Amino acid sequence: MFVPPPLKLARPSQFDIQYSIRVVQNPIRARCCGFGEKDRRPIDPPPILELIATDSHGNRIELKPEDSILFLAQCELYGADRCENRTIVYTPWSSMTPSFLEDGVHKHGKPEYVRNLIGSTVSNAYHLYNQSDQPGTYFIFHDLSVRTEGTFTLKFVFVNLAAGEPITMTTQIQHEAFSSTFSVYPAKKFPGLTESTALSRCFSKQGIKIPIRNESPYKRISNAFCPPEVEPEKPKTKFTRLPIADFLSPE
Repeated sequence: MFVPPPLKLARPSQFDIQYSIRVVQNPIRARCCGFGEKDRRPIDPPPILELIATDSHGNRIELKPEDSILFLAQCELYGADRCENRTIVYTPWSSMTPSFLEDGVHKHGKPEYVRNLIGSTVSNAYHLYNQSDQPGTYFIFHDLSVRTEGTFTLKFVFVNLAAGEPITMTTQIQHEAFSSTFSVYPAKKFPGLTESTALSRCFSKQGIKIPIRNESPYKRISNAFCPPEVEPEKPKTKFTRLPIADFLSPE
């Protein structure tokens, strides 16, 4: 007896399509956000993946926007050696603020594990045009933060929900990729955010919510201490008065 799949899901033919992901924009650095819930420090620049589809002969297939509805990519945090999963971190106390007993004795919560990588760790697929005006399917992780300092890498996995089993509602990872290593700094050692990349600007113009910066903060600060070029004023007397530059204070 035939049992229809739940939710009227049908398993479409995949036509022997092979999918792979590659990192087209790697993270460089971030400022650790600590264990608070409100302080978020996104990884900079935002990691971006491109999905590549090929047929059984290795020829690249151009994906249409409707093809990417059931495409997902997930991100996890790993050490620089790509061996140890650092997505979860152990904290000595479950609460950063100690509680107190009635007799005034300090009472801390029990040790627990919390997420070290926070934010939007899953991305839907976006059909976008790159700087060369070529269409493509991309995954964008613009809301990722790391709680602790150190050197890390990001592991990405690609899942095609259309290739899963409707009866069991399960699917398999079809491809995975690692980013390059990046550093997470404490507040006092953080060198600042980088200038927004051309790819980030390109996708931001197409509606993707990527924060755009014109230049890095350190570049602005260094320029602030340089006197602007000022044309000399015309002398009102026989003496030439030199221009006085107005120095800008750093932001």
